[in-house]
Amino acid sequence: MKFGWEQALIIVAAAALVGIVVWVMRQRTRGVGKYIINSLAGGVLVAGLSAFNVIVLPFNLLNALIIGVLGLPGAGVVIAAATLL
Repeated sequence: MKFGWEQALIIVAAAALVGIVVWVMRQRTRGVGKYIINSLAGGVLVAGLSAFNVIVLPFNLLNALIIGVLGLPGAGVVIAAATLL
């Protein structure tokens, strides 16, 4: 396997992304960390509901962010939007 400049660029970009995430999480911005954790929990909720065929929801970043920011009412909004559209 040939190691080209594309692979080197991917490694540098991944290291930069990890560095940015670590830097943001170490800052005194508890709100950002809260939204990231809530968004991940929202993504798990959407994936869990879709995996067990409770309701089929599109699994994307927008739905996870809506549920993460709004909480349980956000889950209701996403479910209502999925059933109406």
